[in-house]
Amino acid sequence: MRQFVKVLAPYLFAGPAVIAVLVFLYAPLLASIGLSFLDWNLLSTDIGFAGLDNYKAALGNPDFRLAGWNTLLYCIVLIPAEIVLPLGLAVLLHSARKSPLRMIYQTSLFLPTIVAFSVAGVAWSWLFNPVNGLLNEVLSYFGFPRSKWHTDPDLALFCVCVVTFWKTFGLNMLLWLAAIANLPRELREASQLDGASARQHFFDISLPMMAPTAFFISVTTLFHVLDDLVGVIDVLTHGGPAGQSSSVVYYLWQQGLQFFQFGPASAVAVIIIVIVLAITWLQFRVSEKRVHYG
Repeated sequence: MRQFVKVLAPYLFAGPAVIAVLVFLYAPLLASIGLSFLDWNLLSTDIGFAGLDNYKAALGNPDFRLAGWNTLLYCIVLIPAEIVLPLGLAVLLHSARKSPLRMIYQTSLFLPTIVAFSVAGVAWSWLFNPVNGLLNEVLSYFGFPRSKWHTDPDLALFCVCVVTFWKTFGLNMLLWLAAIANLPRELREASQLDGASARQHFFDISLPMMAPTAFFISVTTLFHVLDDLVGVIDVLTHGGPAGQSSSVVYYLWQQGLQFFQFGPASAVAVIIIVIVLAITWLQFRVSEKRVHYG
């Protein structure tokens, strides 16, 4: 009996986690793939087989192509910003580790991360208000013309970028800060004895030592950007004006949960999954070789 329990124990411990992954991850994924080939809105008993028509309709839809272009712009702006700027802030916080105000700085910078997207969107919509918003009042005070901000087709996308970055950079900042704090102190002392400058020490020693953290942040930031945009867009711009601030995930949400077009929405979801998997695979192929775990 004891031998039987010993053999069964690993399965009992791993079983709940495996079941949760199967039920909440792989089952919905398979369901989405199946729905992408159907013409069904889940509210009707009429179910038709659409084949690849949902995929052709999605790829041929100008709104989806515009959302795809916007998503590319979001990634170009936000991914480098959410990697590099939090690193700079982490370095500044670490350099101020002996300051009595360090915890206040750190808490203030991380605070937006725990704010709900709805609250962040509403707060920034007040700031961006083209009639009596704070930003326009400041511009008027200094003699500059007022701006339409998130209601301007040329500025809406960048307004969403600003709010998304403000809302999400704190997590990467803490990850960088933890990585910097865990660097061996003797490396800095050795580099100082060798006459290395602070810049040389950071780029030639500290940054390569933080390769695991850098790799993790570079991979996860893509997922965070795609996911975090939806909440900001929904509250701040609703994808407008004229779709200029939409993204592929927000387009997916609209098709599925606003218009109840679950076939086309599932096809868009599968397209997004394939693209993200391809980018992630490329990241692993290119970046993981440079990661050294000590």
